[in-house]
This record gives sequence, structure tokens and C-alpha cells, in this order.
Amino acid sequence: MKYFLSIITVLAAVFLIAEPRTVSAAVGGAVSDCLEVIIPSLFAFTVLAVYLQKSGLYRTALKPLTFPLSKLLRMDEELCAVFVLANIGGYPVGASLLSELVRKGALSEKNAARMLCCCFGSGPSFIVGIVGVRVFGSAAAGLALFASCFISSLIMALIVRAGGDIELKSSFGRFDLSSGAFISSVTSGARVMFTVCSMITGFSVVSAILGATGVNDLSERLLGLLGAGENSSAIFAAVLEVTRIKSIVPVNGAMPLCAALLSFGGICVIMQIAALSGKIPLKRFILSRIPAAALSALAAVPLSNLLPPADIETLAPNTSTEPFTKNAVLSLCVLAMCGLLLLEMRREKA
Repeated sequence: MKYFLSIITVLAAVFLIAEPRTVSAAVGGAVSDCLEVIIPSLFAFTVLAVYLQKSGLYRTALKPLTFPLSKLLRMDEELCAVFVLANIGGYPVGASLLSELVRKGALSEKNAARMLCCCFGSGPSFIVGIVGVRVFGSAAAGLALFASCFISSLIMALIVRAGGDIELKSSFGRFDLSSGAFISSVTSGARVMFTVCSMITGFSVVSAILGATGVNDLSERLLGLLGAGENSSAIFAAVLEVTRIKSIVPVNGAMPLCAALLSFGGICVIMQIAALSGKIPLKRFILSRIPAAALSALAAVPLSNLLPPADIETLAPNTSTEPFTKNAVLSLCVLAMCGLLLLEMRREKA
């Protein structure tokens, strides 16, 4: 294996030298996506989720949701809060919150690994704002997709819970409403964004290499033979990096397909989870992605039938092709502020 990886690495290095324009275009597109899509849709939710946990406010703010969930799942309300935050905050949030509980000694690594199987979701901001509006031209379609993914996570939580009790070793009842908790939440969100955007940029280069070597064309032909139709070229790209789901064509069957891809998360997101999960074992989590994707697709079928025909057939509206928009400017401001906060904290520690 090490010799095979060594050969692949050398060939990749040769490609980077021989095709600088292709690489530059891939990196530029990824950076643009991060500034215009990922940071605006994920950063605020990530900071909010981390702050709710660090401050302890999630015990009261999410009470209307965690109380019935705790009865349904027969699980501690604080763990139900993590489940809710993970499924509305974005893919990396669950791993970040669970790794923090493990670090504090509140949750065992084994139980954190079990919880990660259901504490994983794209969140409504990305699903509704990007997939729903850009792909289907409908926020209602985005809400149906989010509901499909949430139902899948809920069923996965029931399956996880059926495997045995999951309890916190200790409960942190103290509230921390200090400015330090907020600053720590922002810096934690910045670290998550750095990891996410770095992985997306790296995978854009991988995708460019695969495209240049004919792998993408081969996968398109194979998926076409399997009946993927107009989306045969987009599926492989989305499996690698889930933000490419915006290239899906809204034809019949596109809703269940998008739901499955969103619940699977893509290889890039799985690697982000690996980077943020700390000591949490990932074998169960990786194995859980296939059944979770299948459950989302099944849930999307009846939900898509409830939408008006225009909501599942209308092509997405034209989006701006300019590399930098207002979202990009706001994202740059957010990154600059995060950088200042990180520098200030480093100075304080020194």
C-alpha cells in the first residue's frame, strides 16, 4: 500500500507542475465556493452551536425540543441537545461538540463514536439556501430535503440507542455567560471553518486530477449505465465533495438522490470529521453513512410528492458567475475578525 500511495503522490506532483492552470482554476473555484457558500451558510450556525454548549444555554434554549426527544430516545437531555445542534448546525458541528464532551471526560470515546452516527447533518442553511433554492428553485423543496435528512438521523438515533445505554459520566450544570465563552466559541468556529475550507480546496485539486486522468468520464459512463441519466456526471463529484451537489439537474428522482447525497456527506466531509473528531473512533460512523443515505432517500419520496409540481421540476435560477459577491466580502470580514481573535488569544497565552 505504501508503494502504491508513493506512486500516486509522485504522479500528483507531476500533474501539479505540468498543469498549473488547471490547478489554479480548481483552487480558485474552491476558494470562491468557500467565500460565497460555505462560510456564509455554516460559520454563524457553528459559532452558535458551540456557544450554546460552552455557555450551558442549550439546556434551557433547546428544552422544547430536547424534552420530548429524551422521552423518545430514552437519552439524557444534554445528549439530545447535541443531537439537535449537530443536525441544524452543519456537518462538522456534531464531531466538534462530541469531541469536546470526550475531552472534558463527560462522554466515553465508545459512546461518542455511537452518537456520531446520528449527530451528523448538513443543516437547514445549506440545504434550503443552496440545494433547495439553487437546484430546485424552491425553498419548500429545501425544507423537504432537510426534513428527509433529519428523519434519517432520528431513525439512526433510535438504532444507536437500541444498542445500549448512552449516558454522560458527569453533568455540567454551571452556566458560563462570560465574554471568554463567546470568544472561545468564535475561535472554535474559526478553526472549524479553516479545516472545512482547507479540505474543500484540497479536494477540488483531487477532482481536477481525476478529471484530467479520465476517472470522472469513466464514472459518468458507469453511472449512466446504472440509470443515473442526466445526473451521471454530477453524482461522482458530489460523492467526493458534497457542495458539488449544486450541479444536480432537478429531474424526476433528483429529490431522493439529493437527500441520499446530503446524508452521506461525501468523502471530503468525512475527512473533515476525522480531523475534528479527536480520539473518537470513526469506523461505526463511516459504516453508518450508507444506511443513513438510504433512509433519507426513502423519506424524500413521499415528502417530494407533497410539493407542487413546479417545486420539483423548475430549474434553478441563474446565479451570479462573478468570483466575488457581497457574500464573499462578508466572509472575508469574518475571516479577518477570526484571525484577529486567534492572534489575541495566542498573545494572552504567551
